Amino acid sequence: MNVYSFASLIASIFCISLGSFVFFKEFNDRRCRLFGIASIFTGIWSAFPFAMSRASDSVSALETTRLIYIFATFNAPLWIHFMLAVTKEKWGRKEKTILALNYCWATAFLPVVFNHHFIKGVNRFAPQFSVIPGPLFIYFVAIFGACFMYLIFAIFVAFRASTSYQRNQLKFLLTSFIFGFASGIIHFSAAYFNKEILPHDFFLIGYTGIMAYAIIKHRIMDITLAFTRTGIFIAVYTLVLGLPFLAALFGKYWLIGVFDLNWWLVPLTLLAVLAIAGPYAYIFLQKRAEAILLREQHRYQETLKQAARELASIHNFKRLLNLITHIVTRTVRISHAVIYFYDDASQQFVLKALRNLRKDQAVEAVSKQNPLIRWLEKHKEVLVYEEIKRKALSQSNSAYVSLTQEMKSLNAALIVPGFLKDKFLGFLVLGHKLSGRVYTTEDLNTFSVLANQAVLTIENAQLYENMEEQIKQRTKELVGTQKQLIQAEKLATVGTLAGGVAHEINNPLTAILTNVQMLLMTSDTLDSDSKESLELIEEATKRCRTIVQKLMTFAKKPLERAQVSRVNALDAVRNVTALLGYQLKQENVQIIIEAKESQYPVTGNQNELEQVVTNMVLNAKDAIKKIKKSGSIHISLFKKDDWVELAIRDEGAGMAKEVLSKIFDPFFTTKDVGKGTGLGLSISQSILEQHNGSINVQSESGKGSIFTIRLPRAV
Repeated sequence: MNVYSFASLIASIFCISLGSFVFFKEFNDRRCRLFGIASIFTGIWSAFPFAMSRASDSVSALETTRLIYIFATFNAPLWIHFMLAVTKEKWGRKEKTILALNYCWATAFLPVVFNHHFIKGVNRFAPQFSVIPGPLFIYFVAIFGACFMYLIFAIFVAFRASTSYQRNQLKFLLTSFIFGFASGIIHFSAAYFNKEILPHDFFLIGYTGIMAYAIIKHRIMDITLAFTRTGIFIAVYTLVLGLPFLAALFGKYWLIGVFDLNWWLVPLTLLAVLAIAGPYAYIFLQKRAEAILLREQHRYQETLKQAARELASIHNFKRLLNLITHIVTRTVRISHAVIYFYDDASQQFVLKALRNLRKDQAVEAVSKQNPLIRWLEKHKEVLVYEEIKRKALSQSNSAYVSLTQEMKSLNAALIVPGFLKDKFLGFLVLGHKLSGRVYTTEDLNTFSVLANQAVLTIENAQLYENMEEQIKQRTKELVGTQKQLIQAEKLATVGTLAGGVAHEINNPLTAILTNVQMLLMTSDTLDSDSKESLELIEEATKRCRTIVQKLMTFAKKPLERAQVSRVNALDAVRNVTALLGYQLKQENVQIIIEAKESQYPVTGNQNELEQVVTNMVLNAKDAIKKIKKSGSIHISLFKKDDWVELAIRDEGAGMAKEVLSKIFDPFFTTKDVGKGTGLGLSISQSILEQHNGSINVQSESGKGSIFTIRLPRAV
């Protein structure tokens, strides 16, 4: 065995093993099937020098040659078939015609292989046989060369019109086919000149090795790295297997002279030592080469890992999301980045942050039932658009077709899911790298770490913000409760005082009023001045009695003795407008009721609710008359969730902001002296609170006021 037959054996084993592995590993993928078959055929053809070195005579050598050339004949059509499967998503008439013609000429050459016009015979030149080509052999070589030239040209054309992801694939294809073409040309030249030129089968190892690594692998790396790994592998294992062989071939006689009959132990020992050291040398050299070639990639991967660790210090949810998209786009240099996070309320993954992409270009929300979401939740893996697209085309799988469409709608070259204790909380959408390079396996691992760390940090940020919001809300509620307690204390104090004062004042007022009325009954004996004075005393006494009655109403708890029933709030409003209608009409004020329904049921005491509405209407009338001669009071009723709301809007003077906080205080009034007691709103608020309701006011000086009463809706 010489170096040519040795190279032939290694190349044959490598090609057949690699082709078989790929064929059975991804059998459903058309590209993998074609690559596997083509590699096996190439491997059998590459075994030719080794087979010729083992032939015992010219007859067996000739028969072996003709059998091997059957596989050589179909080599070019199979690789063209594979090339079309890689470069063309859909085949037209042109591609089908080219493929059919290639298989036709290969089939037509089958009977020619066994004819002496193709191979006349074989010659022996130590230590193996070689082919004696016939006149048809040159035509076969010409067709073979034309096929491979077309193959290389077609890849070059596809390369110019391809995307960044496909360009990396086609770089590998182009390079590997150049290797294969060189190997074939050297083989045919050796046959034609009846002389071995170079151990060309080593080209086949690079040919199939680069192609398998670049095309069949799902995640393609840079071509420089593939060259490096393949080159290191070939160099290391050529030394491992080649040095012992060369030692035995060229140093045999010297070794016999030194070690006598045990000379063979030297190459065997050398083989054993190199076989043990080979894997370690390969790993060491590979790591050193990758450290140099992937400096930039390792730099940004380390930056992303460091960023993932530092994200935990940020508690602002929005700022955190924007920072993640900023870090990824700037560090990795990609076209855009988008973050979607799960929203419990809508049960959708909602757009939360985006970078280098307009909002109208992004999908606002993705349903939890979306096939993309279900796939991510089930597989918990990074999705690469080009991989999914390839599987959709090669396997005709509807699931992959659907995933391709969804990723395209999201403008996603890559989708990285984020999980927290197996709970799918969000995902990161990334665009293409601006450098045109593809995402590597190391990239995907780094992004997965970043996504899961980011999800944890985002969850913590949300909890922190929710906690802050809850603290603010609780603080606000406490302040409101404190105000209510102060107000309640005021009311209780005033109520107690009013009750005592009212009883003390009521008796003297009754005596004064009785005596004044008795004197007025004898007004015939009085002069006009005395009568006028008595009338003024009577009027003032009655006014004082009215104030005392209101104080008594304010002092007592209305609902403790009042009868509670189901009340239609609209009826209460209509009763009040009927009662006050004539008085308001005399003062050029009209009431407009706006109610879309006939029933607005609440639970309470109708008389007291009418008292509240009456007070609101009279206050609204006074506010209007303060600045104009006429106007309108609008009373609107509507249902909102579990509440009935009644809004009373006037066109009056309104109130300044500093006044609004005081209007429900007892004895505070905005009316002129002698025209208000300051108890109406306090009593109304007390009544509504006893009904589990509330009253709010919106007002602006010179623009009127809106009082909104809310009462629980009766079931």
